[in-house]
Amino acid sequence: MSTEYLKLTESKAQTAHPGAARRTKFANSQLEVRMFNVGDGEAILIAFPNRRAWLVDGGSGNGNAKNQTLGQQLAAHLRQRNLTLEALIPSHPHKDHVGAVASLLAAGPPLTNPLTIYRSEDATWNPPSGWIKELKDVVANLPTPVNWVTLQNAHREISVTDGVSAHFFAGSGDDAYTSIFLQLRFHQAQLLFTGDSHCGYERDLLDSFGEADFRADVLKVTHHGSSSGTAQRVVNSVKPAIAIASTALDDGHRLEADTLQRLRNNGAQRRVFETVIDGDIILRTDGEAFGGGVLYQVELVAPGLFEAALGATTLPRATVDAARTTSPNHPECVAT
Repeated sequence: MSTEYLKLTESKAQTAHPGAARRTKFANSQLEVRMFNVGDGEAILIAFPNRRAWLVDGGSGNGNAKNQTLGQQLAAHLRQRNLTLEALIPSHPHKDHVGAVASLLAAGPPLTNPLTIYRSEDATWNPPSGWIKELKDVVANLPTPVNWVTLQNAHREISVTDGVSAHFFAGSGDDAYTSIFLQLRFHQAQLLFTGDSHCGYERDLLDSFGEADFRADVLKVTHHGSSSGTAQRVVNSVKPAIAIASTALDDGHRLEADTLQRLRNNGAQRRVFETVIDGDIILRTDGEAFGGGVLYQVELVAPGLFEAALGATTLPRATVDAARTTSPNHPECVAT
């Protein structure tokens, strides 16, 4: 486990040394984002200072067993930390991102009244049978009312609490990859969560909704770092100081060499973290200014909280670097 404070400015993360008073203030009023190491999937828990939590995605692989386990583990984690689940943000209907949500809800975690679910509006969310239909059946039978909010070629801004807002937006036409994006603003801090999508879709969203909804201190890398996502023009607009990716060593869940290069281009001095190397990635911020930037704390926990239960692993950076590949077939990703 390692922990450090960082000052984040545009495309740059620098080691920070806040004094005792600032550390105390920081600890008493912070947003926490935890990207769990779930192997070939994604699950991100956002915890607010009022003990309310949002879950961005929740899945591990395309089978049932690991997703059942992950859902139960997430529910137990919420209860252990006395967190109430206020919102679910399933970015897109792929099982490695959403397959654990039915198990999570069936396990009876603490829920707000109502529970809100934000998602894109796409035909792939409406199959006549299968795991998505089973998820909707679980939601329909919850004792707590559920408010579904669906977006297609639209933007929705909500106020979370004083000084905190969320900007949800989604496009259309990328089939199951028609992800909903979330830009979370916590006082002066901004974080962007992107699901899985392709570079063309990302660029369309940028053109439709503008750089204000993309600019962020922290970027959740699209599609685990696939060569087909995280467009250079989008990275240039976001200007993140930290990038985080939920990764495994298999094809489809690997942070590829060309995507990593796009994150490092243009003289950026950002930090890039990924779960297959770093385990659980925990970011905390009070959202307040520090030395001309915004103060964050980064904690890396290996093994991650759910690794043993899911059979996930962390690997040496040299092993992961040796497995990275590059695809020359995505000109829309490299164009600026």
